[in-house]
Amino acid sequence: MKNNFIIESPKLQTLRLKYASSLLTFIFWVIWFYLWVPLITLAGWWLQISFFEKEILITDGLDAFLDVLPIFIGITLALSGTLGMWAYYNFTRFKGLDRRKPLPAVNDTDLMQLWGLSEEELNMAHSNKVSTIFFSENGSITIGKVEPNRHKSPEIFE
Repeated sequence: MKNNFIIESPKLQTLRLKYASSLLTFIFWVIWFYLWVPLITLAGWWLQISFFEKEILITDGLDAFLDVLPIFIGITLALSGTLGMWAYYNFTRFKGLDRRKPLPAVNDTDLMQLWGLSEEELNMAHSNKVSTIFFSENGSITIGKVEPNRHKSPEIFE
């Protein structure tokens, strides 16, 4: 049975829905990071950030930092460029190729063999709106049917 749920087929989403989903995701990530700010501040106090303030601002460590800043920026750009080139190479090499293969469909015979069920039990499981599967001590499977309006324990079919 093929489901046409949008969550299983993103291509069914409208452009407006895609943008709204992306915007909501971004907003909630910002909120998530904002919630971490107090803990990051607490960790900074715990790690004595004042030590860095003393070294950088009071003892002229800022001048030493500014002296090595071009080297730092150059190394960062070189690493970023290398990573970007590698990503571009892989993009051009594998563009249009989808090497992922779908899993083969599972048929009733496979299910009966794997779970050790009879055809009657499997048909019963297919026809139930709600089924409960019980595992016994020896590993055998029993299927129970739960009636929607009952709050008792399910009937067990063995």
